[in-house]
Amino acid sequence: MKFDLEELVKVGSHWLELFDSNFAMNNLPLNKRPLQSAIWFVKDGIEKLPFNDSKENFLEKEWFTALVIVIREWYQERYGTAHFEVVRETFSGIVLMYRTPIKIEVPVAVTKVHVEGETCWITFPDSIHESENLKSFFPTCPNFDALPKGERIKIEKRVDLIVSRTRSINLALQAAADLPDEAEKMAAGVWWHIEKAVADILSLDTAVAAVGCWELHLAVEKSFKVFLRQNESESRGHNLIKLSTASGKFGLNVTKSVLAKLPEEHRAIKLRYGEADIEIFEAVENYEAALQLVYEITGKLKRTYSINNAAFLLKKPPWVGLGT
Repeated sequence: MKFDLEELVKVGSHWLELFDSNFAMNNLPLNKRPLQSAIWFVKDGIEKLPFNDSKENFLEKEWFTALVIVIREWYQERYGTAHFEVVRETFSGIVLMYRTPIKIEVPVAVTKVHVEGETCWITFPDSIHESENLKSFFPTCPNFDALPKGERIKIEKRVDLIVSRTRSINLALQAAADLPDEAEKMAAGVWWHIEKAVADILSLDTAVAAVGCWELHLAVEKSFKVFLRQNESESRGHNLIKLSTASGKFGLNVTKSVLAKLPEEHRAIKLRYGEADIEIFEAVENYEAALQLVYEITGKLKRTYSINNAAFLLKKPPWVGLGT
């Protein structure tokens, strides 16, 4: 079936405007809007297809692939091309190298082509995958050969630990079961506090890193509160010791020596407002402690299922990788 899709989209652009307003109200990321717009456009904007074609299974039809590309071009014209480029989804972390914080990026999933251009395996590991190595996690790879052997081994172990905890935390948060609405919202924000803290610490500005330590406090605090609400309990305030004690009644016992490494609530609040100082290496220690605590807490969340290390064989949608 052939018809002028560009003209169709131009004439029906009021539908795209309407869809985009809905997406904006619901905070749908820009890169997800073209496909959803194309689906809605076919379902709601097209009354009848030419040549007696049917809407049945339209996602698999060639003309729908072409429509997605044309609508994506409409969005690129509206918002700019860069927003629609394919970006590998990663989590952020920090390792120390020569006493300097260095960023690492932990891919959310690992992919492997099964049949070129048709199918691929996607795996959600909870540790370093067999296809990955130390250099995989550094956006700009340092010169590891220049490191003393002992120092390199130390960094390898640290990266291994951070990758494992980072992936395990996020898999646990995604699979947490029977959360009240408030707890779901808190769970969704836990990792973003850590992401913000990583960015703050990597600024190497002590005032900004201090705010990052408050973000780490919130990540631990919210993790405790998600756990408590899942167990039909509740505890308010910023005091991590009290939250830990309350959680202990339901079988959660975090490492107390690690909890003691984090600033107590009043100092954490002062760090938030720039009323207290912290050195960068101390902020990194706070990051490592918070990561361990969130790992311990989320590991105790109840789940109805687990996708740790699960692999899925996916069929490539025909519109992926086409167009500009």
